[in-house]
Amino acid sequence: MDCFYIITNTKKDPDYYFTNKLKGFLLLNGKKCIQVPNSADVDIQRLSANLDPARDCLLVIGGDGSVLRAAHQVLGSGVPILGINLGTLGYLAEIEKDNWQEMMSLLFEGSYVIEPRMMLEGRMMERDGRTVTDGIVHHALNEVVIVRNSAFRVLNFNVYVDGHFLNNLNADGVIIATATGSTAYNMSAGGPLVEPKAQLMLLTPICAHTLNTRSVVLSAEDSIVIEMVKTTRNEKIQAEAVFDGGNSFSLQYGDRIEIKRSDEVTNLVKLSTRSFLSTLHKKLTS
Repeated sequence: MDCFYIITNTKKDPDYYFTNKLKGFLLLNGKKCIQVPNSADVDIQRLSANLDPARDCLLVIGGDGSVLRAAHQVLGSGVPILGINLGTLGYLAEIEKDNWQEMMSLLFEGSYVIEPRMMLEGRMMERDGRTVTDGIVHHALNEVVIVRNSAFRVLNFNVYVDGHFLNNLNADGVIIATATGSTAYNMSAGGPLVEPKAQLMLLTPICAHTLNTRSVVLSAEDSIVIEMVKTTRNEKIQAEAVFDGGNSFSLQYGDRIEIKRSDEVTNLVKLSTRSFLSTLHKKLTS
């Protein structure tokens, strides 16, 4: 790796103190570094087009949330991402602040592996009985969350897997997560924790209003369709499908949204021998 793009979470490094130390270390080791603006207006496609996964690396200074947002900025490029954690112990950021020089030296020596992480994609299939053909597709590394965005109302879903009816859910929402996202919102909603390299999808209701509703683990090759169904009150709803807390589709009764494995992946740089289970142990006991 010869060229390092750097994205800084300015809430974690407001005066760029750590960022400038990292830049100096890179230059001292003969590397090129380019600071990427920390802005919601960053041109995602332009950034992706400029990257060469054979020689470039994206360094993300912040925490897991910063790594998650960066994955969308380089979607489609294949460039590896290395997170440097300035917050609490996380799952996506690989390097901790107290040993960053040692870990970066391992990177320069080639002592690393690239770990591809599965992503999801979602698209609107049907609205008011008519097929939607606008071609908009959103992607997610962690999860797709279907949830109300208005006053407290229970949502009603029909869930189909590979064209077969699975269940009807009355809940505050539903999460479709990857293994990477199992430790995020899925975990908070009572879903299972999964080794992040696993290839699967998790379907977890949010505050289900029935006692017999549980998370379901599905194959990565399955196609999940969520259909918005009217409740017995015949109320109007304001709901949305949200991808990694960012892009979203608005939803109404009769809408059908398909969620399945994406052809895109997020490539994470792994340097340490720290396992997912050791990180999980620290999180659960802290």
